[in-house]
Amino acid sequence: MNKTDEYSLYVHIPFCKARCGYCAFSSCTDFSLVKSYFEKLFGEADRYSDKTRPIRTLYVGGGTPSSLSTRYIDALFCKLRDCFDMSRTCEINFECNPESTSDELLDCLADNGVTRLSFGLQSVNDATLKAIGRLHTYGEFLSALERALLRGFADVNADLIIGLPEEQSQFIRSVKTVAKLPLTHVSMYALELHPETPLWKRFNGKSPASDDEMADMYDEALLILREKGFIRYEISNFAQAGRECKHNLNYWREGRYFALGASASGFVENVRFTNARDIRDYLSLPLERLRDGSCEEVTLAEQAKEFVMLGLRLVSGVSLSEFAERFGRTFCDYFPSAKRLNKLGLLLFDGDNVRVPDDKFYVSNSIVAELWSDVD
Repeated sequence: MNKTDEYSLYVHIPFCKARCGYCAFSSCTDFSLVKSYFEKLFGEADRYSDKTRPIRTLYVGGGTPSSLSTRYIDALFCKLRDCFDMSRTCEINFECNPESTSDELLDCLADNGVTRLSFGLQSVNDATLKAIGRLHTYGEFLSALERALLRGFADVNADLIIGLPEEQSQFIRSVKTVAKLPLTHVSMYALELHPETPLWKRFNGKSPASDDEMADMYDEALLILREKGFIRYEISNFAQAGRECKHNLNYWREGRYFALGASASGFVENVRFTNARDIRDYLSLPLERLRDGSCEEVTLAEQAKEFVMLGLRLVSGVSLSEFAERFGRTFCDYFPSAKRLNKLGLLLFDGDNVRVPDDKFYVSNSIVAELWSDVD
């Protein structure tokens, strides 16, 4: 089966009890809009219902999906099963924040077939969590994790952020602590400051840590996680053997995906779209205009460029045989610069794969830009 025949489904739940100091995602703290939002979301699901393409993975993200009443979560899963072919869904992801992960929620998720939880931990240092506007403590995360494991959730991820307003030693403490926990996956992202967020204003648009400091923290964290069996399979993601996030792998392999909700982006056949970002815009637009002005057909050349850009984020890189099958030419025919980059040690041909060497991940954006310059 061609990778473009395998579909994922993303659903965006924008509601949060509070906005974090760094947050630039589509989120909303006005829970009076929940009922209206779900009515619109369900209308969108009905309008774009598709039973012809089996859904391989589902991801419910946000926002903070765990902050909702379980009656909305039950109704959401029921609607998705009505509108999409979920018979072959092998991975169902649900994002949680520790403070809103109740026993009732965990029971609801288990009953609805959720297979993988992703916790927004960010740090094990309570002072850091308070400084960035998180509502939970590390103790609350441990409680949520323990209760999730007791209910049989075998795949659990925790997010960490590099470059928060704390000492480097405090970040390393977070990594060492998390690496010892019964987790199957760790995601580790560099802090990005966005205009008008509280942390942007606090630090005048400059990150609390320099690029060199964040690189040093990343390198040390990589070694710590590796010692505990976490294998880096993508620049920001580490998993125990066989426990990679299949949903995100579909993105990085330039697969196809449906998407529902405010700010959600989808890629169906060869058309990409993004819904209105602001929840009030999403609610005010009629269903037939939700994707007006955002739909674009992605040409084969653009798909080839994206396939390479996304695939080179993976440690395994890009499959040469899959590239030739999808685009009708060899990788080096499409990207002549690849041979020169290989001689410079910036690309490695490894069997059926071409990949960025481990020690060159820091310049992967430049490598991709060089390859892209070969394509009009």
